[in-house]
Amino acid sequence: MTAKKEKTVRRMFFLPALGLAVFSSWLVTVTFELLLINIAHTFNVQVGTAGLVAAVGSVSGIAAGLMLSVVSVRFSHKVLLMFGSACTSLAAVGFFLAPTFGLLLATNIAVGAGIAFATSMAYSLIGDFYPLEKRGRAIGWIVASTAFAYIVGTPVIGVIADISGWRGTMILLVLPVALAGLVLSFIAVPNISNHDLIVRKEPFWEGCRQAVTNRSAVAALFVTMFSMAEGSIGFYAVSYFRSQFAITIALGSIVILVCNVLSAGGGVVAGMFVNRIGRKTLGTLACFLAASFTLAFTFMPTFNLSWALTALRFWFAGMSFTAGGSLVIEQLPRFRATMMSLNTTFMNLGMLVASFTAAFALDLYNYQILALILGGLGVVGTIIWVTLVTDPCKTQVQT
Repeated sequence: MTAKKEKTVRRMFFLPALGLAVFSSWLVTVTFELLLINIAHTFNVQVGTAGLVAAVGSVSGIAAGLMLSVVSVRFSHKVLLMFGSACTSLAAVGFFLAPTFGLLLATNIAVGAGIAFATSMAYSLIGDFYPLEKRGRAIGWIVASTAFAYIVGTPVIGVIADISGWRGTMILLVLPVALAGLVLSFIAVPNISNHDLIVRKEPFWEGCRQAVTNRSAVAALFVTMFSMAEGSIGFYAVSYFRSQFAITIALGSIVILVCNVLSAGGGVVAGMFVNRIGRKTLGTLACFLAASFTLAFTFMPTFNLSWALTALRFWFAGMSFTAGGSLVIEQLPRFRATMMSLNTTFMNLGMLVASFTAAFALDLYNYQILALILGGLGVVGTIIWVTLVTDPCKTQVQT
């Protein structure tokens, strides 16, 4: 293959490689959400106990994000992306073989690390190789990749699990997709950019120092945390519908599928318009509307109306993640990898906050209180976004 052809192939498959790495890293999470009861029965533990895997993954993601905020300055972003896919592959094998619940929990460390590495480096590589006017659209597809894990994974996981159980899902679906992401990343992602060479000359901790001393950057990270906490309402929406309106499991699956299709669509559409409307303007509108629908949907008198508001929430949440990612990545242009690694840490912090909030609200109160708290956090994030986050690109010509 000539150098020109090789460059063309890389350009063609670069974004699909990033998307596949992110997509595969979330497949394990989708499997656990759908088959948590089955996994609990396998190890003779309560469903609530089995749900500890989510907490382990979040803590692992926080640790991995903090580590990446430092090492990403020195190591190839391509190698770190591939390491994320390797973690997901090892996790799939570990879950397939895990003889005890304790080892299952330990294996989930690799899941949190895989998501953190894949997501952080996907955003960082977009910042390294895409010009400003094309980054928003590329980020939109990465946001959609997470939703695609639910859209594609939900029906496929159900079919495989019926045939070979939840362990079979890990080895027959998650492992091949993760390995495919690993191989495609190796082929299509360039190993280094001129930006990397410049940044590697900086002091080891310089990126972290600039991140924690930049008011707008810190504010953007907290917006990510509050937005992820608000977005976690999606994990409890179907349970609410089943409890409040007695919908069937089959209808619940349709709800999950439709909502994630809308989330993916919102992310992609936001990527198309983020340059025209502006990162901060679009993010403000999307964050506020998503939080508003979270505040309202549990107070609707009928399932159809409640589901309609939930669907709208997913659409605007997808838009907010694209707009937010597009603005966060520009906060520290010289240290995008550091910033996106810290962003992943705050994403996991947001999910931890939501987990503790759900345990408190659902044990002591009800779904309405949970929605009010998480929706309120989304509103707090919107206020921080408006008042403290600045757009470094607003003075540049947007096309």
